[in-house]
Amino acid sequence: QSSGDDPTIVNPAKLDHRRSSQVCGQCHGVFINREEIAMDFAQNGDPYVPGDDLHQTRYYIKYPTKESDSERWKELETNPDFFAERWWEDGTILAGGREFTAMAETGCYQKGEMSCLSCHSMHESDPSDQLKPDMRSNQACVQCHKAKQYTSEIRSHTFHSSDSSGSQCMNCHMPYNTYALLGSIRSHQISVPSVSASIRHGVPNACNLCHLDQTMDWAQQQLSHWYGTPVIDVTEEQRKIAASVIWAIKGHAAQRVIAAWSMGWEPARKVSQEDWVPPILATLLGDSYGVVRYVAEKALRTYSGLEDMDYDFLAHRGSLRGAPERIRGMWKLPNPISSDLASKVLLNFEGEIQRSEFSRMLRARDNRSVTIKE
Repeated sequence: QSSGDDPTIVNPAKLDHRRSSQVCGQCHGVFINREEIAMDFAQNGDPYVPGDDLHQTRYYIKYPTKESDSERWKELETNPDFFAERWWEDGTILAGGREFTAMAETGCYQKGEMSCLSCHSMHESDPSDQLKPDMRSNQACVQCHKAKQYTSEIRSHTFHSSDSSGSQCMNCHMPYNTYALLGSIRSHQISVPSVSASIRHGVPNACNLCHLDQTMDWAQQQLSHWYGTPVIDVTEEQRKIAASVIWAIKGHAAQRVIAAWSMGWEPARKVSQEDWVPPILATLLGDSYGVVRYVAEKALRTYSGLEDMDYDFLAHRGSLRGAPERIRGMWKLPNPISSDLASKVLLNFEGEIQRSEFSRMLRARDNRSVTIKE
């Protein structure tokens, strides 16, 4: 037995941040094999070896931006369904399993030295998400961003209490708006909080995924006040009705499933006067998509009095149709809610749905077929 290193084994931790991340990117990315090696791949298998430049054998597909060349735009125009199955309409990754594609578009990777191994470890981590110790906390970010506004004076940056979920870096810069594993996972497309993509394209944003009881207009006004973010025109609904309710009732299937997941997320419930949520969530128990029903059921069972509700998300169509009203009938609002909150979440102060407005939005639901290539 030799005591020397085996030259055929590559430790990604000893590679630079790009080459080490490409080891993960060989699976966690959106790509096709380059034409010149495609036949060799078919006959002899993948020629990539960890430590190589993955881009020499793979063509990584990117959502085009204003800076993209005409070829990238042609790809989107020629294959819109391919992109819709993997990205939100602003170019944010929608489908889980594309974390390398997402991270590679961020400044932390392009201008800094962030890699997959900055937070993850294959062998020295919790098996759940394979995160290193403390990587669920702000330590993940402050290992690079060490200035006071990100550490000892974080409130000056977040405008939230330092011990609140609003001062956890990832809740703002890596929100749960990627669908995967029958729920939501964090976006790896590290970004600055913005509501514009929500207003224009319906992409769930960090602010409204936490503040479920607030409107898109409220969120953009807050960002404008704190950071000078431009305010753009909104629709009447976006000005008056909570974003989470719009996504849950009127949105397409991807919006509905992420809204349902967020309504069961403990940090969001803590800041959103959660008592009003069950009647909205119950709407999704009759959804045409089994995954939406499953996520809504799982979230509802976390609310007091609904833990043992009689519901099966795989039941026959007739039973599913009657489930929303039946479950609403089981639930009672613990305390009256304010008229301001009631109007934003389409309830009256006793917690009953405002049927005319609710029905109008339900009729306007975006019922497009949605395929997510997770």
